This record gives sequence, C-alpha cells and structure tokens, in this order.
Amino acid sequence: MKIIIILVIFATLLFAGCGKFDEAKKAINTIKQVAEIADDTADSFKDLDEEEIKKIKLKEKEVRSFFNNITKIKEKYPDIHFQVAQVAFIEAIGAGENLKDIVNREMNISFDEYTRLSTVITFVEATSIGLQLSKAMYEQMLLGKETLESKLDAFPTAEEKKELEKALAEAEREIEEFEKEMYNDEYANIKHNYDLILKIKKEMDI
Repeated sequence: MKIIIILVIFATLLFAGCGKFDEAKKAINTIKQVAEIADDTADSFKDLDEEEIKKIKLKEKEVRSFFNNITKIKEKYPDIHFQVAQVAFIEAIGAGENLKDIVNREMNISFDEYTRLSTVITFVEATSIGLQLSKAMYEQMLLGKETLESKLDAFPTAEEKKELEKALAEAEREIEEFEKEMYNDEYANIKHNYDLILKIKKEMDI
C-alpha cells in the first residue's frame, strides 16, 4: 500500500505543472486520506469464508436492527447505499466521508457488526435465486417420480416394466440425495436467513 502511494505521489508531482502545484498537493492529500481510511477499516472488510457464512443463523433482532439503522440514515446520506458495506465504503469516500465514522456516529451497532450483517445478508439475497431453483427442481423430481409410479400401474410389458422400475429407482436415489442437500444445516440456515430477511423487509416496506 505504501509503495503504491509513493508512486502515485511521484507521478502526480511529475506531471503536474509548476502552476498546478496546489492541485497536485490536494490530490496527494486525498490519496493519503483514502489510504488511511482503507488501513483503518481493512480488518472489518476481511471477507468471511463462504462456508462460514453458510453456518451463520441470523436472529430477527439483529436483522431488524440492521435495516432500521440503514433506513434511519438513508435521508441524511441519499447517495450511499448502506445495505452492501463494500459499495457504501466506496460511495462514502466519493462523498468525502469515512464509512466507519458514519456508522459509529449514526448507528447503534458497531462497525464490525454492521459489516458482518451486511456480508451475510448480501450473500443470502444473492443465493436466493438458487434456493428458489432448488425448490422448483425438487418439486419437478417428485412430480416425475409420481408419473413413473402411475405408469407402472398401466400394465406395460415385462421389459417396459423393468425399464420403468430402473428409472423409478434412479429417480428415488436422486430425490434422496437432493433431500440430504436440502435438509442439511447449511441449507436450513440459508433458507431461515432468507425467509427472515424477506419478512422484515416486507414489514418495513423496503
């Protein structure tokens, strides 16, 4: 980080004319400020491992608090989208603000808690399409199994019956494997978190 800052400062001075020294100085100060903000917030922005996120089960109180906080300061900072902390960080710098200072000043949760909740909520909402797709696939698999079972009752030939039984056994195996995935703790956590987020956002008309 320090090497990059030095190079940028050198380039700024090199290409700035003597008459534009003040502008170059302002640019250097801005670079320094951004670097200081980045260093100050680096630990909070360490990405949670995806497997770690899947194991987190959100509580209604903390999710409600998160959305209450970002809704409360929306009018004061209309150009900053606080729901996604990484985006808010960049937008805050663009507005001449420090996201960490805003959170500490305006919210009743810590900056670390804010970034944690933002990361988990963003991940859950991003995977919501996958959840819906999984549900649709599961329903189709059950429907396919029912269709195969109904054909067995239609008295096909012995050879056809053997093929149908083989297909039915394969369908049942796939359904069983799919159910193991759907009902494991990680999937259950994601679904719980998604349903909770959806419920609170609906209540708050977000």
